[in-house]
Amino acid sequence: MIGVDPLLIIAVMAVESRFNPIAQSDGGAIGLMQVIPRFHADKFDVAHGKSMLDPRTNIELGARVLKDYIRRGGTDVAGLQLYNGASADAGNGYANKVLGERQRLREAVRQGGNHIRA
Repeated sequence: MIGVDPLLIIAVMAVESRFNPIAQSDGGAIGLMQVIPRFHADKFDVAHGKSMLDPRTNIELGARVLKDYIRRGGTDVAGLQLYNGASADAGNGYANKVLGERQRLREAVRQGGNHIRA
C-alpha cells in the first residue's frame, strides 16, 4: 500500500487501536490507525468526504501519514516516533513496540499462521 510495508501498517493498527475500527482517543485520534485529522488536513484528498471511521479510508490516510513521516525521519524507527508524536523519546519505545509487533507478524506468516496468539 503506497510504498509502506503492509506488515508495518498492520503492526501500527495493532498498537494504536488493537484493531478497533471505531477507536477514538481523548487527543482526537480516530480509527484503526488513530489518525488525528487536525494535523493531516493536507492528506484528506484520500478521504473524499468519507468518515475517518471507515476502515479503508482510515488505513489509507494513516499509511500516507506514516509514509511521509518515514520519508521525513529517514528510517522506519524515526518515522514511527514521528507518527506517535514521540520523536524526543531517545529510547524509541513506540517504534520498538511497533517493530516488535511487525516481527511477530512476520514470524506468524513464515510459520503459516500456526503461531498467532491473541
